[in-house]
This record gives sequence, structure tokens and C-alpha cells, in this order.
Amino acid sequence: MEIIELAEEIINFCVKYRLLGNPKKIIKSKDRVIQELGNIVFVESLIHMLILKTKYIHNVDNNRLKVLLVELEKVRLDLEYDK
Repeated sequence: MEIIELAEEIINFCVKYRLLGNPKKIIKSKDRVIQELGNIVFVESLIHMLILKTKYIHNVDNNRLKVLLVELEKVRLDLEYDK
């Protein structure tokens, strides 16, 4: 999955399940999310946040969540080993 597509999927997932505060701000910040996906600390925080915040939501699409987490982990590993 490309970075732009991944950022869009993350934003859509967060908006759908109301994981973050103001959905309008999240949608407007797509460019910032794309930029921050090059930052290993941001990616690790995003993985952690998705796991914690979805743990107690009963109607979460777990398959979609798993795909997002796998893609984020790939990005994290690429960043880790490109140093």
C-alpha cells in the first residue's frame, strides 16, 4: 500500500470509529499524516494508539484494523532499517 493510500485509510478508519477528537480536523490534516508517516516515532505512536483505542470498541472491523497495523508495521520496519 502506498503512503498516500495508507494515510487515507488511517484517516477514514479513525473518523469511522471516532478514535480521535474532531473528525473535520483529521480529514483536513491528511497532508500532515502523509508527511509524518516518514517519522518512526509517529508511526509507533499511531500503532499503539490504534491498538489501545480499538480494544474496547465492539463493532470494529478487525480485518481492516489488522491490515492497517500490518501496513504501519511495514512502514516502521522500513524506517528502522533505512537508518
